[in-house]
Amino acid sequence: MANVPLPPESTGEQLLYQIMEAAEKERASDIHIEPKGDEVIVRLRIDGILKEIARFEVAFLEPLVSRLKVMAQLDITAHATPQEGHFEWISQIISEGNKQLVLDVRLSSFPTIYGEVIVMRLLNRIELLIPLSKLGLNQHDKTLVEKLIRSQYGMILASGPAGSGKTTLLYSILTLLATPEKNIVTLEDPVEYHLKNVRQSQIHPEREFTFESGMRSILRQDPDIVMIGEIRDPTTVEAAIQASLTGRLLLSTLHANSSIGTIARLIDMKIDPALIAYSLEGIIAQRLLRKVCQSCKQSYTPDAHSLQMLGIEKDSAEFIKGAGCTACQGTGYYGRTGIFEILLIDNDYRKMIVERSPIEDITALAKEKKLHTLREDALDKVTQGQSTIEELLRISV
Repeated sequence: MANVPLPPESTGEQLLYQIMEAAEKERASDIHIEPKGDEVIVRLRIDGILKEIARFEVAFLEPLVSRLKVMAQLDITAHATPQEGHFEWISQIISEGNKQLVLDVRLSSFPTIYGEVIVMRLLNRIELLIPLSKLGLNQHDKTLVEKLIRSQYGMILASGPAGSGKTTLLYSILTLLATPEKNIVTLEDPVEYHLKNVRQSQIHPEREFTFESGMRSILRQDPDIVMIGEIRDPTTVEAAIQASLTGRLLLSTLHANSSIGTIARLIDMKIDPALIAYSLEGIIAQRLLRKVCQSCKQSYTPDAHSLQMLGIEKDSAEFIKGAGCTACQGTGYYGRTGIFEILLIDNDYRKMIVERSPIEDITALAKEKKLHTLREDALDKVTQGQSTIEELLRISV
C-alpha cells in the first residue's frame, strides 16, 4: 500500500483489504486510521512502535468507517460519540498448517475535530498461547513463577502498562494449570482466546454483569482457580482478595510500573494493608523489549555516555544491533521478548505492608533480598545480544 492517493474506484471494502493486508505482512498489533485536514493517515504499531504506511484523501474515510462499523455491529449513523466493537478477520496471507489464521479485531471509534479516528487492536489467537518457556523468562525467574502457581490459594498479579504482555502471561499460566481435576473460571473483558478445560465468561456491564457481580457468582461455582482479566477499581480488588482468602488461587492483572509499584497502587486504592499482605502471594512485573533482527545483526560499540548511564563496562560484552534490512523494514528489530521482575511475598514483606512502611523501605528490603529487577533483566538481554542499549533506554525501566 503506497503513500499516494487512492484511485477514485476504491471502495471502503477494497481499502480495508489493503490496510489489513499491510498490517498482516508487517506483523502489526494495532492499526490507526486518523483524519488530518484533507487527508487520512494510516499508521501501524509494529513491535510497539507506530509507523506511517499510507495516506489517502479524506473523501475515502466515510465508506471505510461505515464498512468497519457494519462489521463490528456499531451504529453507522453515530459520528459524534465514541463506540467500541469487534469482529473476526480471516487472514488472506497467513496460514498455520492447512488453516487460515483468524484475527480477533477490537475496534474503537473516537470523534475528533477532523472526523472519526479508528483504532483496531489485532489479536492473533495463536500468539496468545505462548508456552511459559518462550516468553523470555530466565531460568531463575521461570522457577519462581512455577513456584508461585503451585500455590493452592492467594493472589498472583501480573503488572505493567497496557500492551506489556500481561494477558499472554496469564494465558500461559492457565494453560499449565488447566487440567480436568481443576475447576478454573475466568472473568474477562474481552475473552481473547478459548482455553481448554477453562470456563470463560465475558463481562457485559450494559447487562449489569460486571467484575464485581461476576465474582459473587463465581464463588458459588466452587472454583479452584479464578482469573480476572483486569483489576480496575477498589471494588474489584476487594472481591479478588475475598476470593483468594477463601481458599482459591486468584490470578489477575494491574497497571503498575514495577512489583513494588504494584503494592503502592493497591495501598493507594485504600485497601486494608492487612488484606493486601495476607492475600498477596506474588507479583510478576513485566515489559516487552524489541529483539535484534537476526537477518541483519552486527557487532557495534555503544557510545560512552549510554554505557556510563547504565553502569556497563565497555569491554564487558559484545554488543549487537540490527543494521536494517527488508525483513525488519529497516528498523534493525524483529519481534519482542519479555523482561520480568518476580516478587514473592514472604513474611518480611507482609510485616512491612501491615505496618504501612514507606514504599522506600519496602524497596530497600527488596534490594537486600536481591530482587532481580526489570532493569537488570533488560541489561542481561542487552549484554546477551538479544536487544540494544538504545531499546533499553527507550522503555525507561
